[in-house]
Amino acid sequence: MAEVTSKDNVGSQITQALSAGSGVNIQELATTLANAESISGISAVNAKKETTEVAISGYAVLKSSVSSLMRSFKGLEDAETLLTKASNSSNTSAVDAAVVSQSLAKAGTTQIEVSALAQAQQNVIVQNGAAFASPSATIASGAFSLAITTPASSGTTTNIAVSTLTPTGIASAINAQTDTTGVTARLINVSATGTSVKIVLEGKTGAANTFAFSSNLTGAEALGGGALADHVLPAANLSVTMNGISVQRDNNSPSDLVEGMKLTFKTSGSTANIVVNEDTSSLKNSLNTMIQAHNDFLTLTDYLVGEADPDDELAGSLSGEKSTINLIKNRIRTALASTSEAASNGIGTLRQIGLETKLGGTLSLKAATFDAIMLTNFDDIRTMLTADTNGQTSFSTSDKGLALTISESLDTLVGETGSIKAKETNAAKDIVRYDEQLVDLNERFESIKARYLKQFAAMETLVQRSKSTGEYLTGQFKAMEGAYSNK
Repeated sequence: MAEVTSKDNVGSQITQALSAGSGVNIQELATTLANAESISGISAVNAKKETTEVAISGYAVLKSSVSSLMRSFKGLEDAETLLTKASNSSNTSAVDAAVVSQSLAKAGTTQIEVSALAQAQQNVIVQNGAAFASPSATIASGAFSLAITTPASSGTTTNIAVSTLTPTGIASAINAQTDTTGVTARLINVSATGTSVKIVLEGKTGAANTFAFSSNLTGAEALGGGALADHVLPAANLSVTMNGISVQRDNNSPSDLVEGMKLTFKTSGSTANIVVNEDTSSLKNSLNTMIQAHNDFLTLTDYLVGEADPDDELAGSLSGEKSTINLIKNRIRTALASTSEAASNGIGTLRQIGLETKLGGTLSLKAATFDAIMLTNFDDIRTMLTADTNGQTSFSTSDKGLALTISESLDTLVGETGSIKAKETNAAKDIVRYDEQLVDLNERFESIKARYLKQFAAMETLVQRSKSTGEYLTGQFKAMEGAYSNK
């Protein structure tokens, strides 16, 4: 509603101050009458706008709840997530075991005997048979080069130029070529209190990863440690016996000895049993998460279509949309009761694995039914839910698991082209339309007020004229009366 300004009132105020005219505040009277004609329409549109704004908030909360239910089915779509594999080692000081692929790991026990650990060749570089005086000691009179051959006997030789003529410079030059040679260098302080250092070269683990080192320095500047006799450690393979089979690897953390497992070997001359167990609690937990999300959805819908609360605008915010809410609930109920395209051995529905509907539509899991079928038909349940796939999408042309089918159905409610989104979009358009109506109604109010002001102004003019005529005649009569009384 437009406000009356001091400029609008000035004419009426002047008239009243002079005690002229009828004495009526025509500005106030015009506003009151215009309000009387317009207020019902404006109030009705404002009420519709407020109801629609609250409904938009209600739809947002509803969409979030259905999205939560859809996400719970995402946790049931992949075969590898339904059966959790856990591993343990009977001798963790010798071997650690970790599951790296839930789908590949299989329940069982593997006996491991460790004969030898894989190790990398190490060389020590000194100068003229002695340690270097310090990391920054000058070790040559001019630039020189190193050569690293991998493998040592008949491999490729990499020539390395050294421009910083110190032990630190040698290590940096070698490490700059590690990607090519597979050899790294580091300095090690060999004295308790001094700065004397040796350079330690280290290759990759495995017997095949040998290397040879040489330099073109001679005489007193010659660098030693290149010959095989100077090795601190020779290159060696991991050697184990696995269920009676002798196996070698070039590293101590192979991931292909036990399928789906990564083993990390720590000591030689030891034994361990690697045990893989299957844990079905992951599936049960995922089903309970879905059940909770569904029951929370039902509670929310009762709240949104229930009694209004002046202290809670969301309560009853969709009370006018009960038919829409019932349609959404029916769509979800139908989806949950659907049969999997990948049904296996007669198991194709959630009801068959223990899902039951209680009075009021809430869901629960019959523990006895679920536990019994898990013991005998776990693989069929996994097939029914996931089609034995990981990462299956809506674009797949093969039979889909039930979890993906239900997720697709729920997406038709909450997706960008879903029915809830359509409701939100229409409500937003209604808000725009109501704002346009309010603009029109306020313009009509101003027009009505202007018409009344024009009419009242004319009335004031007539009243003022009549009042002036009366005052003139009264004056004349008084004058005449005075004239006659003096005779």
